[in-house]
This record gives sequence, structure tokens and C-alpha cells, in this order.
Amino acid sequence: MGADHVAMQGTSRSMSSRAVIRQVEPGSSAMCARCGAAIKFAARSQQRQVIANVYVDGTWVRVEHYHAECYERAEEPYGPPAG
Repeated sequence: MGADHVAMQGTSRSMSSRAVIRQVEPGSSAMCARCGAAIKFAARSQQRQVIANVYVDGTWVRVEHYHAECYERAEEPYGPPAG
């Protein structure tokens, strides 16, 4: 489980889904949740991705990755990404 889940064990605070935008790192192997294509590192283009921690009923269930453009086209399903 993710670090957020471990940090929240034993507390009454309910976690909710959220997203962040990050540079794509070399060696990244994520697939975009919207288009299904690989999110690839490219040194010259400074690619960005959105990473979303998805919670259901306060419980972490998965991480979803998106191309930054795909997340916008999906109308930001987990809210505006934090930078």
C-alpha cells in the first residue's frame, strides 16, 4: 500500500482522491489511464504526467497515470492537479 495509507492508519480522517503533476522520469513505464499509451520520458520535450491516488470510501485502491493533456481532456476527474 502507498505511504499515504500507512500514514493514515489509526486516524479518523477520511482520505479522498487527488492528483499531482510531475515531470516524466527516465525509465518510467506507466500507461495512460485515458488513452492507454505509454507515458514516455523524452529529454528534449520535458514531458509531464498527472499521477492520481484514487480512494474509494476513504480507502486507497489504486494509482492512475495520465499524460497531462489526457488528464485535461478527461476534465480532471480527480480535481486540478497540485504542482
